Amino acid sequence: MYKTLNLKEFVTQDTFNIVYDDQQKATAVLVPVSHWHPAKAAELQLLMEQLTYIPVFECSLKEIEERLCPEIQNVEFENTRLGHYNVYEPAENQEHKNHVIREYADHRELVEVDVNTGKSQIISRKF
Repeated sequence: MYKTLNLKEFVTQDTFNIVYDDQQKATAVLVPVSHWHPAKAAELQLLMEQLTYIPVFECSLKEIEERLCPEIQNVEFENTRLGHYNVYEPAENQEHKNHVIREYADHRELVEVDVNTGKSQIISRKF
C-alpha cells in the first residue's frame, strides 16, 4: 500500500515530497514546479532513476519480459533486415511438438525439427 498524498495540498507547499511503498522504499519524488530548474534537470533525472531502478535479479518474470521486449524487437527487425529469419514456436504447440516457425521478411515457414539429430525439414512455406 502506498502512502497517500493530497495533491491539492502539495501544490500549495514549497517542498519536495518522497512517496514510499509499504516496505518504506522510496518509489517517487514529487517536485513543485517552482523548484524545477533546467540546470538541475539532469541531476534530478539521475536521482529519480536511482530511486526507481530495480536490479534485474530482483525483478519478476513479467518485469524482465517488459525490459527485454524492446531489445528483442530490435534484434528481430535487424535479423529480417539482413535477410536472416526469426524462430519461434507455433501458438498451438500441443499437436506440433517438434515444429518451429521461421519468419523471414517476406514469408514464413513451418519447419519440423528432429530433436535427436537437429535435422530440419520444411513442412509448409505458405501459411
